[in-house]
Amino acid sequence: MSLSLISLPLPWHTKIWDDFNQTADVGRVPHALLISGPNGMGKMRLATGLAQRLLCLDTLNGIACGVCKGCQLLASGFHPDLTIVQPADTGKDIIINEVRTLCTTLSKTSQQGGWKIAIIAPAESMNISAANALLKSLEEPQDKTLLILVSHRPSLLPATIRSRCQKILVPHPDRLEARQWLSEVSGQDPRAGKALDVATGRPLLALEYLQAGVLKDQQLFEELLRGLQEGSQSGIYAAEQVSKLNMVNALEWFIAYLHAIVVKDQSLQSNQNVYLFFDRLNHTHRMVLSGSTVNQQLLWEELFMSWRQVFSHR
Repeated sequence: MSLSLISLPLPWHTKIWDDFNQTADVGRVPHALLISGPNGMGKMRLATGLAQRLLCLDTLNGIACGVCKGCQLLASGFHPDLTIVQPADTGKDIIINEVRTLCTTLSKTSQQGGWKIAIIAPAESMNISAANALLKSLEEPQDKTLLILVSHRPSLLPATIRSRCQKILVPHPDRLEARQWLSEVSGQDPRAGKALDVATGRPLLALEYLQAGVLKDQQLFEELLRGLQEGSQSGIYAAEQVSKLNMVNALEWFIAYLHAIVVKDQSLQSNQNVYLFFDRLNHTHRMVLSGSTVNQQLLWEELFMSWRQVFSHR
């Protein structure tokens, strides 16, 4: 397993790693962790790194060594004592049979004589039956068994699940720290600062934007919004264009754009319609994140009609 395959701590994960290493060194690792925070903060990378650290047989400065038998198994893509449960497809649920299989696996003896670890991501993808099935493992934890739940929206998890986990909130990094990291990993891409702004300070999402060429999409989106504000753009045409984009990304760009123009324009700050529209955007964003099926063309047409009305009543 080369060092590149080890999930090294990101700069803004340092304190979390230090705290985890301290508990591991004294044998006080909790039986369940709930790692939460916005998308694009490296939560899955953190969960994977912590699992690697426990499964490594010869850690180096609190990080998996990359050469021991445990690390070699991880590098092969199959470690018998690590199970990762994720939805079969984007937007799909994690179902009860998957969780029951996981619980059976965790109840057995470790094949390598060490830790048994399971990662569920995103944990809020479990339907209610699956979440209930997981409770038994949380209520009756086995020795040297760690369950790591990764969640973008932990409020969607049942309280009975959340209360049985030690919570880890992945913080937003300092902008200078995030900018430096992003510049380094992107090969000093001059668009790094812009990508970080568009990603609202989330470094891994900003890197994804750079690699996927998403910044052009975001620029097009803002041009459409300005055209709608000025009345020079058709709502139907704008909806057709935006329907081709990732809906979650576009809604987040919309929220960030509205916030930015309200901060700069005092007349908007006294416009009640702006705050009503803010509420609608946030509600739509939550609905889409929850996996609800929507007609994107129709939804965008309705949003853009309301958006134009905000400015027609100024």
